[in-house]
Amino acid sequence: MKFKLLFILLIILGCENDKNLINVNIQIDGFKKGKVYLQKIKDSTLVNLDSVFVDSKNLIILKSKIESPEIFYIDLGISGKDNKIAFFAEKGEIKIVTNLKRFNTDFEISGSSNDSIYRKYLSIIKKFNNNKLDLIKLSFDNSKNKDSVSIIQAKIESLNKRQYMYSLNFAVTNGDYHVAPYIALTEFYNSEKILLDTIKSSLSNEVLNSKYGKILNELIESK
Repeated sequence: MKFKLLFILLIILGCENDKNLINVNIQIDGFKKGKVYLQKIKDSTLVNLDSVFVDSKNLIILKSKIESPEIFYIDLGISGKDNKIAFFAEKGEIKIVTNLKRFNTDFEISGSSNDSIYRKYLSIIKKFNNNKLDLIKLSFDNSKNKDSVSIIQAKIESLNKRQYMYSLNFAVTNGDYHVAPYIALTEFYNSEKILLDTIKSSLSNEVLNSKYGKILNELIESK
């Protein structure tokens, strides 16, 4: 009887542990042979969490424990190339579809609500950055015209301010997502305490008690 109860307890504990797992199913068109890694940053170092050797068309499934949503990486073990996909991982099943030729520039991710929100944020930031690059090029092309350069520089400064306010507003209005404290840490790390407190006050209890929420709180307390 005691053995039976112990067996049942082990099954229950096993089910609870499964709830803290991430399963990443990956499809890479054109990738026939090589290693694929699942990684994250731990103590300022990029560490491998899982890996699989791909041979022909076998399934690519990578697994890891995860306490709360955070940035993970999928990496192709190809020397000399930037072959990482950064994504917001969370518990459960996540699917990534990409191709070898445009591995980290043309991909789709499903199964992570935080990553969906993060992609929306990145798409707008990309537009800001592209606009600034166009203005920088225009400034370079008109470098002999000081008045024109001054006007262009003013437009760049205006874009910087708009991007700053967009990031702040995005973090504050998405306090139910773990993306919010991540943006605070990556975009406003050196900002004043009052601004970081504004973002913190918008976070749900779940997010506040997550990995990035706790780091944000530590940062605020250190200021």
